Amino acid sequence: MIDDELLVGEALVGEEPEIAHIDLVVGRKKGPISQAFVNSLAQPTQGHTPILAVVRPNLPVKPATLIVPKVTIRNLEDAEKIFGPAQSAIAKAVVDAVEEGIIPKEKVEDILIIVSVFIHPRGKDYQRLYRYNYGATKLALRRAMEGFPNIDKILEEKDKSIHAMIGFRINNLKKPPYLEIAFDIPDWRRVEGVIRALPRTDAIIIEAGTPLIKRYGVEVVQKIHQMRPETVVVADLKTLDTGNLEARMAGDATADVIVFSGLAPLKTMEKFIEECQKVGALSLMDTLNMPDPAEVLKKLKVKPDILELHRAIDVEHTEKAQWGNIGEIKKICNNKILVAVAGGIRLDRVEEALKSGADILVVGRAITAAKDVTGAARAFLQRMGVEEVDQFRIMTDF
Repeated sequence: MIDDELLVGEALVGEEPEIAHIDLVVGRKKGPISQAFVNSLAQPTQGHTPILAVVRPNLPVKPATLIVPKVTIRNLEDAEKIFGPAQSAIAKAVVDAVEEGIIPKEKVEDILIIVSVFIHPRGKDYQRLYRYNYGATKLALRRAMEGFPNIDKILEEKDKSIHAMIGFRINNLKKPPYLEIAFDIPDWRRVEGVIRALPRTDAIIIEAGTPLIKRYGVEVVQKIHQMRPETVVVADLKTLDTGNLEARMAGDATADVIVFSGLAPLKTMEKFIEECQKVGALSLMDTLNMPDPAEVLKKLKVKPDILELHRAIDVEHTEKAQWGNIGEIKKICNNKILVAVAGGIRLDRVEEALKSGADILVVGRAITAAKDVTGAARAFLQRMGVEEVDQFRIMTDF
């Protein structure tokens, strides 16, 4: 890796207010790192003056290392943290990395390191400032030299990990099956009570049904997200016209999945799907009253992310659910589509629906009108064979 022109490392160690966050780059003296190194020394910005890492005064480290503060230095106390524990820790980490073979000893004259360091203004404990920055710098160096993370690791973790600043993970529905709970109750108090009773699991999706949205507006999606920020929320608009406008409205209301009707004109559907992509939401085609969803899918230039094979509430008791050929639908979309089934889904039909190829089971009153909402939801999840995912997973691995 050392023969590459530019290597990048990052690490976070410790806890506030002495927490250490290190970004660094390592490169050959003849590469782009040289220009950045010299520019930082020659053109410092006010409050962010770079300094060289030194073991002690008059003894700079090898490889030559430049420390760039991320936080504005406002006073002498801030400066002392940089010139004291931060500089000492980073210098020690660099030379220890050479001693331990993380950086090859024979390469120390050929490379440069730039360390961008965060020192919290409220950090007071010099012991912790030193230890955290030492550990973070050495960890970042090791990661840079080993090329961590590789792209396979990133792809594996991107849908699992939680960013510390937002506190929840965005679920892109990559691991079906899912249980979608549909709220067609136009009464927010009842909806709120049911939502509070639902188990906390990645396998649950909440649908703001059409009657609920018609009464309270699409902003009801935000209210649901305020209660359960980690849960996927569907806005069932059943759009028939002005596709891009309605998709944008639902996206602005933080909907994760937005529903349009498969009876809409092709142009409306295509604009709807494209707008969903722009706002970062998944598009769902509702097939209510559609005689042949597969034929419509074939005509669309852009395909929806989800197709819902839907039987109306008004005919649930008079018709046996017919979900059609789910395999054909997936083939038309190159197996890049999820299929949901809705209408009269009961506990005794879960296995049948899953065997037919369904990825999402849409359940309404069997859960929302149950005396024991928690028990009813768990019964469906258990029958589906879904394991609950730990929402508080902590990443400590390399």
